[in-house]
Amino acid sequence: MSQVAPFRALHYNSAKVPHPEEVVTPPYDVIRPAEREAFAARHPNNMVRLILPQVLPGDDFLQNRYTRAATTFRRWLNEEVLIRDKEPAYYYWETEFQVAGRKYTRTGLAAMVRLEPFSSGVIRPHEQTFSAPKADRLELFKQTQAHFSPIFSLYPDPEDVVLAELRRGRPQEPMMAFEDSEGMFQRVFRVTDPSCLREVCKSFEEMTLFIADGHHRYETALNYQKWLRERYPKAPANAVFNYMLMYLSNMYDPELVILPAHRLLAGPRVKKVEEAALLRRLAEYFEVTPLSTGGSVPGAGFLQESLAAVVAPETAFVLVGFGMQAWRLKFREGVRQNLLAREMHPALAQLDVVVLNYLIFDKVLGLNPQDQDDQQTFKFTSKIPEALDLLSRREAKLAFLLNPTKVEQVQEVASSGLTMPRKSTYFYPKVKDGIVLSPLNPGEEIAIP
Repeated sequence: MSQVAPFRALHYNSAKVPHPEEVVTPPYDVIRPAEREAFAARHPNNMVRLILPQVLPGDDFLQNRYTRAATTFRRWLNEEVLIRDKEPAYYYWETEFQVAGRKYTRTGLAAMVRLEPFSSGVIRPHEQTFSAPKADRLELFKQTQAHFSPIFSLYPDPEDVVLAELRRGRPQEPMMAFEDSEGMFQRVFRVTDPSCLREVCKSFEEMTLFIADGHHRYETALNYQKWLRERYPKAPANAVFNYMLMYLSNMYDPELVILPAHRLLAGPRVKKVEEAALLRRLAEYFEVTPLSTGGSVPGAGFLQESLAAVVAPETAFVLVGFGMQAWRLKFREGVRQNLLAREMHPALAQLDVVVLNYLIFDKVLGLNPQDQDDQQTFKFTSKIPEALDLLSRREAKLAFLLNPTKVEQVQEVASSGLTMPRKSTYFYPKVKDGIVLSPLNPGEEIAIP
């Protein structure tokens, strides 16, 4: 049974931080070093100082990036830069954004969700994770005792009961409304009506939740829960550390957008790959069509059109590398039916990203699980121009461009108890950090309506 509870959110004090766009950021894992410095320079209370504290010379066990984040967090609390609501609420949240010239409005809510092991089937992952970020986030949890970054999850609600109820119970004026640094409009309403809280909580009870973005943080929250349970063995079931801050959106919402997660490869193993040998091996499984013309570098728009021309359920990739040359890789007839169908679950065999991992990374390139868990070997981007730029600057040797995963595929894979490869989806836009936070005081309890 899912338990999605209202909570007393921590948020910026508008009297001291009147412009939220100066302090709100994307999650830590999409902030590049130069962007980190730009966010820090934007405002002394920018969220990046909590979610991505700097490593400094002389750091040791007692003084380090995690302890500095904790000190900064406590100071902001003491100075009332961050203040807390007095009564529990659900936070109804609208995000307006554009993709390829079309306007979207994604709706959701922020709440505290009871942690469940994946084995229970109540909360389901859909992709694998890297090892290093979990160790990093666990230490931040231990030092700060707070959830700074909501996990993005989906729930199945074809009749849209939950959000309709929240719209009914929301006040006329939002608690905050602003255009963020990426040009997206964020609007959040604090919903405290007792009957609304009860109805929403009850509606979630029989639903399965699917993690869309934040698998590392969810697994870290489970590890943090275990760590605190050992220290507080008599804590009640509704102790706050048994819950995780989440942003939840209806998976049937037509305004949900998933972008592709293109792969870029670098590192010693990849440097040894030769063009002729790679193309010869790829031809065993794919029709390999050159896309470069007259030695010129293909443009991002042309490469995107080459991908889009292949309609699901067909599988195709674009390979770029070896002097910025490009090839389209399209499945040879019978490969999916005669090879993949014998090797994996049908839900996985239909996924482009699984085909890429299994046939190209595993079989053709011979990259082992350790290689694929190395964030120096694998880089990811949703933007073809960025992929081309990284290749041109030789920060990567090869790029594999692919079409986005569909939300129905996420649901099918997760419902089957399966997982996709790491970074298989890019739900866009990312949920912003700094709009609502939740402290994790070990003695505090979540009130269930």
